Amino acid sequence: MGFYERNFTFGGKMMEKIKRGFTLIELLIVIAIMGIMSTIVVVSVNPGRQLAKARDSERQTDLVAILAAIMQYASEHSGDLPDTDGNPATNNFPAVATCIGTDFGCFDLAGAGEVGEEIVPVYMVVMPSDPKTGDDGNTGYTIYVDANGRLHAAAVGEIENPITVDR
Repeated sequence: MGFYERNFTFGGKMMEKIKRGFTLIELLIVIAIMGIMSTIVVVSVNPGRQLAKARDSERQTDLVAILAAIMQYASEHSGDLPDTDGNPATNNFPAVATCIGTDFGCFDLAGAGEVGEEIVPVYMVVMPSDPKTGDDGNTGYTIYVDANGRLHAAAVGEIENPITVDR
């Protein structure tokens, strides 16, 4: 690890001075080892999969929040689900899986409910949307109530598919 250099004398004798340092080969070997180790760490952590799991967790949390807001509305309105038809005698809450949003064919859950007691902003500050594909017109989530009165919300997940929450 290094080389010797003769460059001074002491008492008439030539002394050797050791000059210490790394050779180019040694530096290249260390850099190669560090590259291999960092590759192993990146592959084992797999950031793409971790981010997809985080988005799936966010989807699950959003669905729970949506159903909680609907259940709170229903508990304060004699069990009636929020609807958008403006007629208290009827209810147009979806009976089949329907997208949530303002696009054509979607159920506008944010604007559903009695005047002045809409889901957004009274029960939720804002209607959540899918972290990757959702927008204002279509949140990327679906909702419906089945024949037994159970609420179902779903989303398309990246790792877990589908993501569903029932109440």
